Amino acid sequence: MSTITLPDSLTASVSIAVMKMVKVIQIPIAEAVPLEASLSRVLALDFESPFALPPFRRAAMDGYAVVSASTLGASREQPVRLKVSHEVRAGQYQEEKEATLHLVEAVRIFTGAPVPAGYDAIVIQEAAVARKDLLGLPSIQVDRTSQKGQHIAEKGEDVPQGLNILYRGTAIKAKEIAVLASFGQSEVHVYKKPIVAVIPVGDELATPGCQLRPSQIFDANSFMVGARLRELGAEVQRYKPIADCQKTIENAISDALHRADIVVTIGGVSVGEYDFVKQAAAAIGGETLFTKVLMRPGTPASAYQFGNKLLLCLSGNPSACFTGSELLLRPIVMKATGRNDYRQEWLEGRLTDPIDKPSPYPRYIRAFVYRNGKEWMIEPLRNDKSGNVAAFARANALALIQAGGSGADAGQEVRWVTLMI
Repeated sequence: MSTITLPDSLTASVSIAVMKMVKVIQIPIAEAVPLEASLSRVLALDFESPFALPPFRRAAMDGYAVVSASTLGASREQPVRLKVSHEVRAGQYQEEKEATLHLVEAVRIFTGAPVPAGYDAIVIQEAAVARKDLLGLPSIQVDRTSQKGQHIAEKGEDVPQGLNILYRGTAIKAKEIAVLASFGQSEVHVYKKPIVAVIPVGDELATPGCQLRPSQIFDANSFMVGARLRELGAEVQRYKPIADCQKTIENAISDALHRADIVVTIGGVSVGEYDFVKQAAAAIGGETLFTKVLMRPGTPASAYQFGNKLLLCLSGNPSACFTGSELLLRPIVMKATGRNDYRQEWLEGRLTDPIDKPSPYPRYIRAFVYRNGKEWMIEPLRNDKSGNVAAFARANALALIQAGGSGADAGQEVRWVTLMI
């Protein structure tokens, strides 16, 4: 009897794996939160400027408001002298009406103050010499011609009314908060944070703070993944390590699926005798999306769909967990927060050192990337072995070494993706 070998539909490239998972992610619901609580949240509505900014003509510098025509011909040899009628401070109300102007009058004015109607230039105080006449009344002497509009911020110069300035799906940072506050927004409509459950699996794991038994290690992976999820804008429910027991794993995943939108397991996904995560996911009714990803480290990563919820299973190897969380978990969580920019941007750079280790699958190495003139330089981290944790500390990027038997040479151009958000 002949055997026909079919392509494995459950093996996926990184991009295909992400695409399959993204399809499961639902558009989050919106909620209103106080402005100060909106940091790192994601805008659920476009924001249109409700009024012009600045809302009135204002002085951009300390000095004197003048009618520019009154300074025509001013020079050091023949300076122009202008009486100072009064002063205007920031926050001082000025009626919007045309005044009968005397061209020989100036108004003392301060940065941010409304420019009186009819005045069309500001002479900065460093360019004016303060004087007093015989009666002790103030005046200024200027020795240069002022240009119309000089040092005046016109109404709507920054932002006109009705302009769409922030877009739905934008992560709110300090600059977006500044914009919203400038328009008096005390509340912001943002997407609700996705809830992500993190379940570390392994008899060998102990929670930091506990006493280690012989042959145990502290669980670092779930803390790393949980921290990364918070950086990405998710609400995290981190479970204590559970045993390598299929029934225990089934119960933990089932419980997490009731509590969270996305569930992440760490460990127990390889082909070892005590790796039960994949069997547990199938046993509780998960629809398999993939069971293998063409990447190293982290090849055994798998994902399952439960209605509109997602289970992603990552390797417990520290390097594989780190790589899987960046390449597989990061984009789906960013999508779940409502962000538009969840797709990772890959850039080109040049290796500073060779990568001698060949791989049948694309290899993702932890690296330090820096700028050298117009080029990005990619420095592979030393001692970046799959089980090592210390190599995380200096990494700011993952570099992609294509599959093949030769690795990559120093000076070779490769693609890389930042670990920053």
